[in-house]
This record gives sequence, C-alpha cells and structure tokens, in this order.
Amino acid sequence: MKRLRAAVLGGILSAAALASVAIGDVGAATPVIKGWNNVPYFGGTAPPSEALASINGQYQAVFHWDAGTQQYLVYSPNVPDYVNSLRQINTGDAIWVNVSGQGGSLPGLNLDGTVPTSGKFSVAASTFVPASDLAIYEKGFNELYPVGTDAASQRYFAPVNLPQGASITGMTAHFEATTGQVQVRLDYTPLANGGAPAQIYKLVEVLSTAGPSPQSANAYAHTIDNGANVYFLVVDLTGGPGSKLRGVTISYTN
Repeated sequence: MKRLRAAVLGGILSAAALASVAIGDVGAATPVIKGWNNVPYFGGTAPPSEALASINGQYQAVFHWDAGTQQYLVYSPNVPDYVNSLRQINTGDAIWVNVSGQGGSLPGLNLDGTVPTSGKFSVAASTFVPASDLAIYEKGFNELYPVGTDAASQRYFAPVNLPQGASITGMTAHFEATTGQVQVRLDYTPLANGGAPAQIYKLVEVLSTAGPSPQSANAYAHTIDNGANVYFLVVDLTGGPGSKLRGVTISYTN
C-alpha cells in the first residue's frame, strides 16, 4: 500500500490535475475505464465502498485531495480498514480511481443539476411473453392471464432496463388472484448464462398469498451492473383466468 501511494504521489497525481477535473454532461453517468481515472463524483455522500458500489470488484484504490490537510486521502478495498484514510466521498468531489477490471460508470446528475436519490421503473403486463410456445393466454392493455391451468400456460417473462449503478430497494405488483396464485420475481443472471438455473439469482419476490393487491416486498441488497448481468421479471399464474397480472413497479436508489 505504501509503494502504491508513493508511486501515485511521486508524479501520477497532482493537485493541479484534480483542480482541473473535467465535469461531464449534466444528466449523464460518469464512465470509468481500466487504468487511472480523474473524474467527478456525483452520487450521494457515502463511504467509499458504497459510493463506488457500481464498480465493486473493478477498482484497486480511490484517492481524494484534502485541501484542509494538504494531503491525499486513500481508500482501497484490498487492505485492512485501519490503513484507509478516506472515510467519505462527497457529492461533487474530484477523485482518482484506479480501475483494474472492465470498468463501468459512476452516478450522474438529474437534468436540473440535482443528485438523483431514488426512482421507479414500471412494467406493464402487456410486455410479458410466455416461457412456452404451447401457452394459451390472453393479454390486453395492461392485463395478462392464462386461459387454462396447464403448466405450459403458467410462466411469463419480461426484460427490465434498470439504471447502471442503482440499488434495488423493492417491488410492487398489481394483480388479481381469485383462484390459484400470482408469483412475481425480479431475477438476474450473468450475460454468459444460457439458462442454467443455478446461475439465476432472485432479487425480490411478491406473492399473492401474502396479501391483497397491490402487494410489495423489499429487495435483497444488489447494485445494478448492466455490463455483467441481464435483469428480467418472471411471473407464475397458476389459477387460470382467475390469476391475472396487471403491472409491476421496481423501486431503486442511486
């Protein structure tokens, strides 16, 4: 760690470089690539591990110049915590990030220049497609339901496009379950997975058996990485025409 710091302070970094950091387009995320990146941080104020969650596992260290103490503060996920001196990254800070992996992006700004803190992504029932070519189902403006209770007609999928680096907080499903059950899941899988069930991971699940529509559930902790994963909704409708999906809303924070 001392050798890394000495190398950086020996010429790679300078206060002048940090002072002249180029601010990206408002509203756009800040991309980072392999190597040293001198970039602005527009996410919410947080400890480094949370502020850089969107590139978790992709970086070796992050540096920030502290004008008050006239020194660089550093955080590395690969050393004991007591070695780190950078405890917090603030909105608007200029930082140096040493990216060792494929990179990604850091949070951007809203179009009005404010920091986005939360959002929702809604999916209409009409966007779902059946898992089986043998499914017999009805789909309207915002309603999906199987005609019968046969196994082929019970499962449906819909892709979702969530913001890079966002953290999923929960999901709400609108449905009808006068017969059978409605089960809605938000899942993800690595891009390379062709369908191995062991590589499909559940982020949040809503069950009609837990209560009337609309029904909400909290999500497992996860940071969206569109460069590594694909995200999709799965709904199982087991009650024939009495089990209907209407719409789904996914909540997230940046």
